[in-house]
Amino acid sequence: MDGDFTQGEKKILLQFERFIETDFFKSEVLRVRKAIRVPVGGIKPTDEDLTKLTDLFRVPSNFPVKKLIKGHHPMRLLNIETRKLVEMLPVNNIYLTSLVKYYILFNKLLYTELTEFKDYFRTANVCELEDAQREFDEYAPSDDPESFFSISSYIEMLENKLWKYPVVVRIHPDASQRDIIEYIKTHWHLIKYYQDQYANRNKEASFKNSKTKENTKLKKRNDFIYQNRSLPRKTIMQMVNKDFGADMDQGSIGKIISLERKKREKK
Repeated sequence: MDGDFTQGEKKILLQFERFIETDFFKSEVLRVRKAIRVPVGGIKPTDEDLTKLTDLFRVPSNFPVKKLIKGHHPMRLLNIETRKLVEMLPVNNIYLTSLVKYYILFNKLLYTELTEFKDYFRTANVCELEDAQREFDEYAPSDDPESFFSISSYIEMLENKLWKYPVVVRIHPDASQRDIIEYIKTHWHLIKYYQDQYANRNKEASFKNSKTKENTKLKKRNDFIYQNRSLPRKTIMQMVNKDFGADMDQGSIGKIISLERKKREKK
């Protein structure tokens, strides 16, 4: 995780890292690779692949199949399956979606390579910044059956946004930074009330309590314990005490192994 992320971005990336470590995610990756006929270990990206990551429908140079798969372009099928996976996270956007997509293809998490999408992540993480008028003009619904966007598709777009960001703060063009901060502070009790109405909607995937500094350290410790679970508990206890300065007993070690196993088996 890069050090230049904000606390909100770190919360989301921490939840993302937890998700991709689950047995469910790993099994889904293998299933999707099989569906698009990619080797179990993924394919090797070329230099050209890495310079054209923003071309979401481009077929990688070493992709084994160039034809349609069950009527779908292989990249379209991959994009569909990737979106299904990322929708399980509390927040999803093109950066996280691309990370998963290219991990399925190349078996690598291209955190730094996806620079352009990473920039988008800056404006769409715990909150989303957008020009409401431009969005309306772009997605304006129409009763014309020949129109690309219909009223139903417009409503679907709004529903997708409301699922991720159900509480909205609208900003007047003349409002200053101080005005906005003061407004949020003054009305935080009301904002919090609205947030709480949706808090349990997707509790399993929530990043609400992801205190990044503390959780990152604990995550490293717990990962270490789980990775060495085949060793005697006493040996693990001594290694953890030495490497992490954590005063733990054998019972605590066993409990963490059990919890970590459940997390990885969790859908």
